[in-house]
Amino acid sequence: MLRYGGEGAKRQAVGVSRGFTLVELMVTVAVVAILAAVAVPAMTGLTNNSRLSGLTGEMVSAVQLARSEAVRRNGRVTLCATVDGTTCANSTEWSRWIVRARDNTTNSFQIELDSAAPAGAQVSGPAAGIVFPPSGLLRTSARITVCVPTTNPVNNVRRVDVQISGTPVTTSASAGGQCP
Repeated sequence: MLRYGGEGAKRQAVGVSRGFTLVELMVTVAVVAILAAVAVPAMTGLTNNSRLSGLTGEMVSAVQLARSEAVRRNGRVTLCATVDGTTCANSTEWSRWIVRARDNTTNSFQIELDSAAPAGAQVSGPAAGIVFPPSGLLRTSARITVCVPTTNPVNNVRRVDVQISGTPVTTSASAGGQCP
């Protein structure tokens, strides 16, 4: 005959364990450590790739802004490197850049955009900048190079090639972890 409750049921309940054993805890910690060791390098590559893509997008936007302002204003607009945020620097190193246009009514320059590369990223472009005439069409093509000195991701260089039509085209390349 089966009995429910009583003395026998109480003895069985005492034998039930609660919580984790030390072995189970150590196995869990080891699995978490292995997963973290695999995830951290992948996360670094993802972060670097995101920095490259974001900065490349900023450069494409700057090119498009300069071109559209040239057409809208019916005047020359320049995308160039700068040191002070107001004048163009004759430099191929573009750690900071501006889009500037001459205001025909006041005969002074207006800064439409003033931006800078984040720490660890390098941007280079034509020393004279990229000058868009009122038509928005360039006489010669131009190239802006965005780079993060790392081997993760392998393609650590993005190029923004501005075609004669004024259209920017991006490509990626590998520089072996170095910036050209």
